[in-house]
Amino acid sequence: MKLGYVIGLATLLLLGIALGYGLGSSFPTHTVEVTKLITSIKTDIKTFTLPTTVTITVVKTVSRTEFITFTSTTTSTSTITERKVIIPQGNQLVIAWMLSTCDKSEWSVLERFSRQIDIVSPDWYYLTEDLSVGKYDKRCAEDREFIEFLNSLGVKLMPMLVSANSELVRKLVTDPNAIDSLSAELVYLAKKYNYYGYNIDFEVSIPEYSTEFASFIDRLAKKLHSNGLILTVDVPAKRMEWPSSYTATYDYAKLGKTEVDAVIIMAYDFYEWVSGPKPVAPIWWVEDCVRYALQYIPPEKLILGIPNYGKTWSVDGTFRGWLLYPDWLALIEKSGKNYTIDKELMEKVLELNNEVAYFVDGEMGYYRAFIAVKYELKGIAVWRLDKGDPNAWSFYARALGK
Repeated sequence: MKLGYVIGLATLLLLGIALGYGLGSSFPTHTVEVTKLITSIKTDIKTFTLPTTVTITVVKTVSRTEFITFTSTTTSTSTITERKVIIPQGNQLVIAWMLSTCDKSEWSVLERFSRQIDIVSPDWYYLTEDLSVGKYDKRCAEDREFIEFLNSLGVKLMPMLVSANSELVRKLVTDPNAIDSLSAELVYLAKKYNYYGYNIDFEVSIPEYSTEFASFIDRLAKKLHSNGLILTVDVPAKRMEWPSSYTATYDYAKLGKTEVDAVIIMAYDFYEWVSGPKPVAPIWWVEDCVRYALQYIPPEKLILGIPNYGKTWSVDGTFRGWLLYPDWLALIEKSGKNYTIDKELMEKVLELNNEVAYFVDGEMGYYRAFIAVKYELKGIAVWRLDKGDPNAWSFYARALGK
Protein backbone atom coordinates (compact mmCIF):
# COMPACT_ATOMS: atom_id res chain seq x y z
CA MET A 1 0.00 0.00 0.00
CA LYS A 2 1.36 3.44 -0.90
CA LEU A 3 2.49 5.59 2.03
CA GLY A 4 0.32 8.52 0.92
CA TYR A 5 -2.77 6.34 1.07
CA VAL A 6 -1.73 5.04 4.48
CA ILE A 7 -1.27 8.54 5.88
CA GLY A 8 -4.53 9.67 4.28
CA LEU A 9 -6.39 6.79 5.87
CA ALA A 10 -4.70 7.51 9.20
CA THR A 11 -5.72 11.15 8.99
CA LEU A 12 -9.35 10.27 8.31
CA LEU A 13 -9.33 7.89 11.24
CA LEU A 14 -7.91 10.53 13.58
CA LEU A 15 -10.43 13.12 12.39
CA GLY A 16 -13.21 10.70 13.08
CA ILE A 17 -11.93 10.10 16.59
CA ALA A 18 -11.56 13.84 17.24
CA LEU A 19 -15.18 14.42 16.14
CA GLY A 20 -16.43 11.61 18.32
CA TYR A 21 -17.29 9.05 15.61
CA GLY A 22 -16.59 5.40 16.42
CA LEU A 23 -15.19 2.80 14.05
CA GLY A 24 -16.70 -0.19 15.74
CA SER A 25 -15.68 -1.58 19.09
CA SER A 26 -14.01 0.51 21.80
CA PHE A 27 -10.24 0.44 22.18
CA PRO A 28 -8.32 -0.36 25.36
CA THR A 29 -6.64 2.49 27.25
CA HIS A 30 -3.41 2.09 29.21
CA THR A 31 -2.20 4.71 31.67
CA VAL A 32 1.49 5.28 32.33
CA GLU A 33 3.46 7.95 34.21
CA VAL A 34 5.32 10.69 32.38
CA THR A 35 8.04 12.08 34.66
CA LYS A 36 10.69 13.49 32.38
CA LEU A 37 8.93 16.82 31.92
CA ILE A 38 6.38 17.13 34.68
CA THR A 39 5.58 14.70 37.47
CA SER A 40 2.19 13.09 37.96
CA ILE A 41 1.01 13.63 34.38
CA LYS A 42 -1.13 10.82 32.99
CA THR A 43 -0.64 9.66 29.42
CA ASP A 44 -3.27 7.75 27.48
CA ILE A 45 -1.96 5.45 24.74
CA LYS A 46 -4.41 4.18 22.14
CA THR A 47 -3.39 1.83 19.33
CA PHE A 48 -5.61 1.22 16.31
CA THR A 49 -4.86 -1.67 13.88
CA LEU A 50 -6.17 -2.00 10.33
CA PRO A 51 -5.77 -5.56 8.91
CA THR A 52 -2.28 -6.21 7.45
CA THR A 53 -1.93 -2.63 6.32
CA VAL A 54 -1.00 -0.02 8.89
CA THR A 55 -0.59 0.49 12.63
CA ILE A 56 -1.45 3.90 13.98
CA THR A 57 -0.34 4.91 17.47
CA VAL A 58 -1.79 8.02 19.07
CA VAL A 59 -0.36 9.33 22.34
CA LYS A 60 -2.10 12.25 24.03
CA THR A 61 -1.28 13.57 27.50
CA VAL A 62 -3.47 15.46 29.91
CA SER A 63 -0.71 18.08 30.16
CA ARG A 64 -1.43 18.75 26.50
CA THR A 65 1.99 17.50 25.52
CA GLU A 66 1.13 15.66 22.31
CA PHE A 67 2.95 12.91 20.43
CA ILE A 68 1.30 11.67 17.23
CA THR A 69 3.08 8.83 15.40
CA PHE A 70 2.14 7.10 12.15
CA THR A 71 4.02 3.86 11.30
CA SER A 72 3.69 1.86 8.09
CA THR A 73 4.11 -1.89 8.56
CA THR A 74 4.26 -2.87 4.89
CA THR A 75 7.24 -2.57 2.58
CA SER A 76 8.67 0.56 4.24
CA THR A 77 8.48 2.29 7.61
CA SER A 78 7.88 6.01 8.07
CA THR A 79 7.52 7.77 11.41
CA ILE A 80 6.22 11.31 11.86
CA THR A 81 6.31 12.74 15.40
CA GLU A 82 4.86 16.07 16.50
CA ARG A 83 5.81 17.35 19.95
CA LYS A 84 4.61 20.39 21.81
CA VAL A 85 5.64 20.93 25.43
CA ILE A 86 3.13 22.82 27.54
CA ILE A 87 3.23 23.58 31.25
CA PRO A 88 -0.27 22.73 32.49
CA GLN A 89 -2.21 25.28 34.53
CA GLY A 90 -1.53 24.71 38.20
CA ASN A 91 2.07 23.57 37.63
CA GLN A 92 3.62 26.98 37.01
CA LEU A 93 6.34 28.10 39.39
CA VAL A 94 5.79 31.02 41.75
CA ILE A 95 8.98 32.80 42.82
CA ALA A 96 8.90 35.41 45.58
CA TRP A 97 11.74 37.91 45.47
CA MET A 98 12.69 39.61 48.75
CA LEU A 99 15.01 42.57 49.29
CA SER A 100 15.58 41.63 52.93
CA THR A 101 14.63 38.72 55.17
CA CYS A 102 15.28 40.51 58.49
CA ASP A 103 11.70 41.49 59.33
CA LYS A 104 10.10 38.42 60.86
CA SER A 105 6.64 39.92 60.52
CA GLU A 106 7.02 39.31 56.77
CA TRP A 107 7.61 35.62 57.40
CA SER A 108 3.93 35.19 58.22
CA VAL A 109 3.12 35.85 54.54
CA LEU A 110 5.35 32.94 53.60
CA GLU A 111 3.67 30.76 56.17
CA ARG A 112 0.19 31.67 54.92
CA PHE A 113 1.02 31.02 51.28
CA SER A 114 3.64 28.29 51.55
CA ARG A 115 1.53 26.02 49.32
CA GLN A 116 1.36 28.67 46.60
CA ILE A 117 4.97 29.96 46.75
CA ASP A 118 7.52 27.50 45.38
CA ILE A 119 10.78 29.45 45.68
CA VAL A 120 11.98 32.42 47.73
CA SER A 121 14.76 34.47 46.15
CA PRO A 122 16.26 37.00 48.61
CA ASP A 123 18.71 39.73 47.59
CA TRP A 124 21.58 38.29 49.64
CA TYR A 125 24.71 38.40 47.48
CA TYR A 126 26.54 40.84 45.22
CA LEU A 127 29.54 40.77 42.88
CA THR A 128 32.62 42.21 44.62
CA GLU A 129 35.52 44.21 43.18
CA ASP A 130 37.64 41.05 42.97
CA LEU A 131 34.81 39.22 41.14
CA SER A 132 33.88 37.04 44.09
CA VAL A 133 30.67 36.73 46.15
CA GLY A 134 29.91 39.45 48.67
CA LYS A 135 27.24 39.09 51.39
CA TYR A 136 24.61 41.66 52.43
CA ASP A 137 24.73 41.35 56.20
CA LYS A 138 22.18 44.12 56.67
CA ARG A 139 19.68 42.04 54.69
CA CYS A 140 20.28 39.05 56.98
CA ALA A 141 22.02 36.97 54.32
CA GLU A 142 22.66 33.35 55.30
CA ASP A 143 20.38 33.64 58.33
CA ARG A 144 20.16 30.09 59.67
CA GLU A 145 16.81 30.71 61.34
CA PHE A 146 15.25 31.88 58.07
CA ILE A 147 16.76 28.95 56.16
CA GLU A 148 15.37 26.47 58.67
CA PHE A 149 12.01 28.25 58.57
CA LEU A 150 11.79 27.80 54.79
CA ASN A 151 12.85 24.17 55.09
CA SER A 152 10.03 23.57 57.57
CA LEU A 153 7.56 25.02 55.04
CA GLY A 154 8.93 23.00 52.14
CA VAL A 155 9.77 26.20 50.22
CA LYS A 156 13.00 26.26 48.20
CA LEU A 157 15.66 28.94 48.64
CA MET A 158 17.33 30.53 45.60
CA PRO A 159 19.38 33.62 46.59
CA MET A 160 20.08 36.43 44.17
CA LEU A 161 23.55 37.47 43.02
CA VAL A 162 23.31 41.10 41.92
CA SER A 163 25.39 43.80 40.29
CA ALA A 164 24.78 47.19 38.71
CA ASN A 165 28.47 47.74 37.93
CA SER A 166 28.99 47.38 34.17
CA GLU A 167 32.78 47.31 34.37
CA LEU A 168 32.86 44.52 36.96
CA VAL A 169 30.42 42.42 34.98
CA ARG A 170 32.42 43.04 31.78
CA LYS A 171 35.55 41.77 33.50
CA LEU A 172 33.74 38.70 34.79
CA VAL A 173 32.04 37.59 31.58
CA THR A 174 35.27 37.91 29.58
CA ASP A 175 37.38 35.87 32.01
CA PRO A 176 36.70 32.08 32.03
CA ASN A 177 38.92 31.59 35.07
CA ALA A 178 36.97 34.21 37.02
CA ILE A 179 33.71 32.53 36.00
CA ASP A 180 34.93 29.15 37.20
CA SER A 181 36.15 30.64 40.47
CA LEU A 182 32.78 32.34 41.03
CA SER A 183 30.99 29.09 40.17
CA ALA A 184 33.02 27.15 42.74
CA GLU A 185 32.20 29.73 45.40
CA LEU A 186 28.49 29.59 44.62
CA VAL A 187 28.50 25.78 44.72
CA TYR A 188 30.26 25.84 48.11
CA LEU A 189 27.66 28.22 49.57
CA ALA A 190 24.77 26.22 48.11
CA LYS A 191 25.99 23.01 49.69
CA LYS A 192 26.65 24.73 53.01
CA TYR A 193 23.19 26.31 53.24
CA ASN A 194 21.13 23.87 51.17
CA TYR A 195 20.23 26.31 48.38
CA TYR A 196 18.12 25.22 45.42
CA GLY A 197 20.15 27.36 43.03
CA TYR A 198 20.76 31.03 42.19
CA ASN A 199 19.16 33.97 40.45
CA ILE A 200 21.55 36.22 38.51
CA ASP A 201 20.42 39.84 38.49
CA PHE A 202 23.11 41.82 36.68
CA GLU A 203 21.50 45.07 35.53
CA VAL A 204 24.23 46.64 33.43
CA SER A 205 24.92 48.25 30.04
CA ILE A 206 27.55 46.32 28.05
CA PRO A 207 25.80 45.73 24.68
CA GLU A 208 29.07 44.98 22.90
CA TYR A 209 29.49 42.00 25.24
CA SER A 210 26.04 40.44 24.82
CA THR A 211 27.62 37.27 23.42
CA GLU A 212 30.04 37.02 26.33
CA PHE A 213 27.20 37.61 28.79
CA ALA A 214 25.17 34.75 27.29
CA SER A 215 28.27 32.51 27.33
CA PHE A 216 28.82 33.38 30.99
CA ILE A 217 25.25 32.34 31.82
CA ASP A 218 25.67 29.09 29.87
CA ARG A 219 28.99 28.24 31.53
CA LEU A 220 27.68 29.01 35.01
CA ALA A 221 24.50 27.00 34.42
CA LYS A 222 26.51 23.94 33.40
CA LYS A 223 28.73 24.23 36.48
CA LEU A 224 25.70 24.50 38.77
CA HIS A 225 23.84 21.68 37.02
CA SER A 226 26.78 19.33 37.57
CA ASN A 227 26.27 19.96 41.29
CA GLY A 228 22.50 19.51 41.28
CA LEU A 229 21.67 23.25 41.32
CA ILE A 230 19.55 25.43 39.06
CA LEU A 231 20.20 28.85 37.54
CA THR A 232 17.80 31.63 36.54
CA VAL A 233 18.71 34.98 35.00
CA ASP A 234 16.83 38.29 35.03
CA VAL A 235 16.54 40.39 31.87
CA PRO A 236 14.74 43.66 31.10
CA ALA A 237 11.43 43.33 29.28
CA LYS A 238 11.25 44.62 25.72
CA ARG A 239 8.80 44.26 22.88
CA MET A 240 11.30 45.18 20.19
CA GLU A 241 15.02 45.86 19.94
CA TRP A 242 14.86 49.20 21.75
CA PRO A 243 17.66 51.76 21.16
CA SER A 244 19.09 51.24 24.63
CA SER A 245 22.52 49.96 25.66
CA TYR A 246 20.86 48.43 28.73
CA THR A 247 18.27 46.31 26.94
CA ALA A 248 20.71 45.45 24.13
CA THR A 249 23.02 43.76 26.65
CA TYR A 250 20.50 40.92 26.98
CA ASP A 251 20.19 39.09 23.68
CA TYR A 252 17.07 36.94 23.97
CA ALA A 253 18.05 34.67 21.10
CA LYS A 254 21.46 33.91 22.59
CA LEU A 255 20.15 33.47 26.13
CA GLY A 256 17.37 31.21 24.90
CA LYS A 257 19.96 28.76 23.58
CA THR A 258 21.92 28.53 26.83
CA GLU A 259 21.59 25.85 29.50
CA VAL A 260 19.99 28.30 31.96
CA ASP A 261 16.88 26.85 33.60
CA ALA A 262 14.77 29.97 33.19
CA VAL A 263 14.95 33.49 31.79
CA ILE A 264 12.91 35.93 33.89
CA ILE A 265 11.69 39.00 32.01
CA MET A 266 11.30 41.91 34.41
CA ALA A 267 8.03 43.23 32.98
CA TYR A 268 7.86 46.39 35.03
CA ASP A 269 9.40 49.88 35.22
CA PHE A 270 7.84 50.83 31.89
CA TYR A 271 10.25 53.09 30.03
CA GLU A 272 8.93 53.76 26.52
CA TRP A 273 7.14 57.10 26.94
CA VAL A 274 9.58 60.01 26.70
CA SER A 275 7.53 62.47 28.74
CA GLY A 276 4.80 62.61 31.36
CA PRO A 277 4.10 60.26 34.28
CA LYS A 278 4.74 56.61 33.49
CA PRO A 279 2.72 53.66 34.79
CA VAL A 280 4.51 50.72 36.40
CA ALA A 281 3.73 48.12 33.74
CA PRO A 282 0.83 48.66 31.30
CA ILE A 283 -0.92 45.35 30.73
CA TRP A 284 -0.75 45.68 26.93
CA TRP A 285 3.00 46.32 27.13
CA VAL A 286 3.51 43.27 29.37
CA GLU A 287 1.72 41.03 26.87
CA ASP A 288 3.66 42.51 23.94
CA CYS A 289 6.93 41.82 25.81
CA VAL A 290 5.93 38.21 26.43
CA ARG A 291 5.06 37.71 22.76
CA TYR A 292 8.39 39.17 21.71
CA ALA A 293 10.37 37.02 24.16
CA LEU A 294 8.59 33.88 22.95
CA GLN A 295 10.08 34.39 19.50
CA TYR A 296 13.45 33.44 21.02
CA ILE A 297 12.82 31.68 24.34
CA PRO A 298 10.58 28.60 24.64
CA PRO A 299 7.62 29.04 27.02
CA GLU A 300 8.80 26.25 29.33
CA LYS A 301 11.95 28.33 29.90
CA LEU A 302 10.32 31.74 30.30
CA ILE A 303 9.16 33.29 33.59
CA LEU A 304 7.16 36.51 33.80
CA GLY A 305 8.32 39.10 36.34
CA ILE A 306 5.40 40.89 38.03
CA PRO A 307 5.51 44.10 40.14
CA ASN A 308 4.06 44.33 43.64
CA TYR A 309 4.74 48.04 44.15
CA GLY A 310 4.01 51.48 42.74
CA LYS A 311 5.46 54.84 41.73
CA THR A 312 4.67 58.53 42.19
CA TRP A 313 5.23 61.24 39.59
CA SER A 314 4.82 64.98 39.31
CA VAL A 315 2.25 65.87 36.68
CA ASP A 316 5.09 67.25 34.54
CA GLY A 317 6.67 63.76 34.42
CA THR A 318 9.31 64.12 37.14
CA PHE A 319 9.80 60.87 39.02
CA ARG A 320 9.08 61.39 42.74
CA GLY A 321 9.68 57.97 44.26
CA TRP A 322 8.81 54.33 44.77
CA LEU A 323 5.70 53.21 46.60
CA LEU A 324 5.67 50.10 48.73
CA TYR A 325 2.32 48.79 49.95
CA PRO A 326 2.40 50.59 53.34
CA ASP A 327 3.29 53.82 51.48
CA TRP A 328 0.35 53.33 49.10
CA LEU A 329 -2.12 52.86 51.95
CA ALA A 330 -0.71 55.87 53.80
CA LEU A 331 -0.96 58.03 50.67
CA ILE A 332 -4.62 57.12 50.20
CA GLU A 333 -5.40 57.88 53.83
CA LYS A 334 -3.49 61.17 53.86
CA SER A 335 -5.03 62.43 50.60
CA GLY A 336 -8.58 61.51 51.58
CA LYS A 337 -9.15 60.53 47.96
CA ASN A 338 -10.13 57.27 46.31
CA TYR A 339 -8.07 55.61 43.63
CA THR A 340 -9.46 54.64 40.25
CA ILE A 341 -8.60 51.64 38.08
CA ASP A 342 -7.25 52.45 34.64
CA LYS A 343 -8.57 49.52 32.64
CA GLU A 344 -6.22 50.15 29.71
CA LEU A 345 -3.23 49.91 32.02
CA MET A 346 -4.81 47.58 34.62
CA GLU A 347 -3.23 49.67 37.38
CA LYS A 348 -4.64 51.58 40.33
CA VAL A 349 -4.26 55.35 39.93
CA LEU A 350 -4.42 58.01 42.63
CA GLU A 351 -4.56 61.59 41.36
CA LEU A 352 -3.35 64.24 43.80
CA ASN A 353 -2.93 68.01 43.43
CA ASN A 354 0.33 68.07 41.49
CA GLU A 355 1.15 64.38 41.54
CA VAL A 356 -0.13 61.07 40.28
CA ALA A 357 0.55 57.64 41.77
CA TYR A 358 0.34 54.24 40.06
CA PHE A 359 0.18 50.96 41.94
CA VAL A 360 0.08 47.28 41.00
CA ASP A 361 -1.18 45.20 43.91
CA GLY A 362 -2.43 41.62 43.94
CA GLU A 363 -5.74 42.52 42.35
CA MET A 364 -3.97 44.11 39.39
CA GLY A 365 -1.22 41.48 39.45
CA TYR A 366 -3.86 38.82 38.82
CA TYR A 367 -4.19 39.95 35.20
CA ARG A 368 -0.44 39.79 34.70
CA ALA A 369 -0.26 36.30 36.20
CA PHE A 370 -3.03 35.24 33.85
CA ILE A 371 -0.79 36.20 30.92
CA ALA A 372 1.60 33.48 32.14
CA VAL A 373 -1.32 31.05 31.93
CA LYS A 374 -2.46 32.31 28.53
CA TYR A 375 0.98 31.78 27.00
CA GLU A 376 1.74 28.65 29.07
CA LEU A 377 4.93 30.06 30.58
CA LYS A 378 7.10 28.32 33.17
CA GLY A 379 5.78 30.60 35.90
CA ILE A 380 5.94 34.02 37.53
CA ALA A 381 8.41 35.88 39.75
CA VAL A 382 7.15 38.74 41.91
CA TRP A 383 9.11 41.79 43.08
CA ARG A 384 8.60 41.79 45.95
CA LEU A 385 7.19 39.93 48.95
CA ASP A 386 8.52 42.13 51.76
CA LYS A 387 6.63 45.44 52.00
CA GLY A 388 4.38 44.36 49.12
CA ASP A 389 0.65 43.62 49.16
CA PRO A 390 0.55 40.68 51.60
CA ASN A 391 -2.64 39.28 50.05
CA ALA A 392 -1.31 39.40 46.49
CA TRP A 393 -0.34 35.73 46.56
CA SER A 394 -3.94 34.59 46.73
CA PHE A 395 -4.64 36.50 43.49
CA TYR A 396 -1.64 34.96 41.74
CA ALA A 397 -2.63 31.50 42.90
CA ARG A 398 -6.16 31.99 41.61
CA ALA A 399 -4.88 33.07 38.19
CA LEU A 400 -2.45 30.15 37.99
CA GLY A 401 -4.88 27.57 39.32
CA LYS A 402 -2.61 26.64 42.22
